[in-house]
Amino acid sequence: MKKIVIIGGGYAGLRAAEKLAKDKSLAITLIDKHYYHYLQTEMYEFVSGRRNVCDITYNLESFANRFTNITFTQNEAVDIDTDQKQLICKTSNYTYDTLIIAVGTKDFIPTALRKYAYRVKDLRSAAALREHFMQLLFSKVTTKEKNIDIVIGGAGQSGVELAADFMSYAQECSADAGGECSVHVKLIEGGSILLPGAPKQIQQHTRKRLQSLGVEIILNTFITDANKETLIWSNKEHKYDIFVFAGGITPTIFINHLQLAKTSNGFLQPDKMLKISEDIYGIGDCAYICDEHGKQLAPTAQIAEQSAEHVAKSIINGNDTVFHGEVYGMFTALGKHYASGHIFNKIFIHGKIAYLFKAAITKLYAYGIKTKLNSSYFKRNP
Repeated sequence: MKKIVIIGGGYAGLRAAEKLAKDKSLAITLIDKHYYHYLQTEMYEFVSGRRNVCDITYNLESFANRFTNITFTQNEAVDIDTDQKQLICKTSNYTYDTLIIAVGTKDFIPTALRKYAYRVKDLRSAAALREHFMQLLFSKVTTKEKNIDIVIGGAGQSGVELAADFMSYAQECSADAGGECSVHVKLIEGGSILLPGAPKQIQQHTRKRLQSLGVEIILNTFITDANKETLIWSNKEHKYDIFVFAGGITPTIFINHLQLAKTSNGFLQPDKMLKISEDIYGIGDCAYICDEHGKQLAPTAQIAEQSAEHVAKSIINGNDTVFHGEVYGMFTALGKHYASGHIFNKIFIHGKIAYLFKAAITKLYAYGIKTKLNSSYFKRNP
């Protein structure tokens, strides 16, 4: 059987494994350093307290057990021996005929801020952030504690969604408890706009919505330093209780070690067929993926899954073709039962209808994963 090794159990890795599993002549090994798939697109609701950890994680071994030709191994990739066609991991090596790299990225945090900032792409950091927020909110509701000051660096989708849900949840909590909302959120962005890369109409509506929630938006500003109690921007000290940095992404340590084609900022640089070399593909956020015209496609879950499906089809058919990726739409959550988004950059939707669109997309994805997990459970426990 042809050996396919997939590194990474995120959106891209799982979709590639699922599609490849249809070809029973393939022996697929899925490798991830974690035992779970983290639903990062719903991180904001977990951190604010609306969801628990079971809502945003799925067991990778159970997923793999649903298929007769997929094996999951928890291990951490270290390097690739391209001559011997081996993936080198911490505890063992894996021989491959075709290797798919889908390891995602990690949060980019400036060195001066790293010690004090929570990260959102890391589940453990997100869990610690959630606990900290809950403790502060509990103290505020039950005592005469001071106001809660939250600072979020970066006004991309993660930063915006987190800012909106912090304020929305805090307002609901305060209203239910019969008190005033004493949570203050500052959203700080180094650029001049919110949601860089989003349609202008979405950017404008997002700004109005955040302001209506009471989020203080500070643009064209960089957080330059931090200590345990204060942050520095605009040459002034500002006190904070929670500091989250969601200002961008950077390649993982594994990607940094690889001697493969990369962009100037270290991401994998596959060709138009998403190939890094004759027997290695790069998909998902860890790769600099372009459309057929050479324009970079934003590193989103939908592009990760599209790239995975393309590579799986190429492997099964034995015929590499040019990847035709397309952003079908984007929805940004802006508090409880509220979102803003577009379909094909032509139909713009705001409010509860947009929220329902976003919720439906998430539920369909989660349903597909849970169906496989449950099927695997009953398969193992007749």
